Amino acid sequence: MTESPEKPALTIKPPSPENILAELSVAVNYLTRFSLPFKDTVRSSLVRRSMVWFPVIGALIGLAGASLDWIITMMRMPGIITGTAAVVGMLFLTRALHEEEFASLIDAFGKTLNKGTHVGWLKEERTVRYGTLGIIFVIILKIAAIASLADNLLVFQAMIVAASWSRVLMVVAAAWLRPIEGDPVADHFQQPPALRVVLAFGIGILISILALEGDTATVLTAGTIAGLIVALIGANHLRGYNGALLGTLQQVVEITVLGIVLAIQ
Repeated sequence: MTESPEKPALTIKPPSPENILAELSVAVNYLTRFSLPFKDTVRSSLVRRSMVWFPVIGALIGLAGASLDWIITMMRMPGIITGTAAVVGMLFLTRALHEEEFASLIDAFGKTLNKGTHVGWLKEERTVRYGTLGIIFVIILKIAAIASLADNLLVFQAMIVAASWSRVLMVVAAAWLRPIEGDPVADHFQQPPALRVVLAFGIGILISILALEGDTATVLTAGTIAGLIVALIGANHLRGYNGALLGTLQQVVEITVLGIVLAIQ
C-alpha cells in the first residue's frame, strides 16, 4: 500500500491576471480621480489585497507631478511657478483626497483645544478652521521644497519617492492599527493581509532604490519616523485608524521625504 504524499504546510497561489487587474482598479479608484470599471462585485477581500499596489500608484502620482514641473520648466518659468503646477496637478489627480483628510484631523484636534473656551475677547465664533490653515501650510511647504530642489532630475527622484513611500506607510498603519468602526475608509480596507503588507513594503523600497541615486536609507528612515509619530498619535487618541489618520500620515511623510531630499541634495 503506497502512502499519499504529504501536502506542504504552506502553499502560495500566484494571483491570476484578472485578480491583479481588479486589485489595481481598486487602488486606482481610491487613490486617484479615475474610475476604472469592474467585471464583478467588489469584495472586501479584494479591497484589502489592493493595498499592495498603493506604492506603485503613488509613484505614478509623483511622476505625474514631476512631469508637470518639467514641462513648465521647459517654458522657462521660475521655480515657484513650476512647483505650484506640480502640486496643483497632483491635487487634481488625487482629487485632494489626503489633503482633505489631513484638514479633517487637524480641525478635529483644533476643536479639542478650543473646547470649553471662548475664541477671542469678543467671544466670536471661529470662521476659519484649523484644517484650512493646516493644509495651506502643507501646500506652501510642498511648493517651496519642490521649487528649491537643484534640478529637474532631483525633482523626479524626490517626488516619486515621497509619493510612493508615503502610501507604503499607509498600508503599514492600516495593518498595525485597529480600523475604527463607522469610518468609510476603515470599513472598506480593514486590515490588509500580512503578505500584502510585506510585498507593499518591498515594492516601496525597490522603487526608492531605483529612483534615488544615494541616501535612500536616510530618506526612508526619516519618512518612516514621521509616519510612526502620526500612527502613535492615532493609537493614543483615536484608538485605531480612520481615513483622516491615513491621509494625515500620507501628507506628513510626503513633506518629510521632500524636506530630507532637499536638505541632503
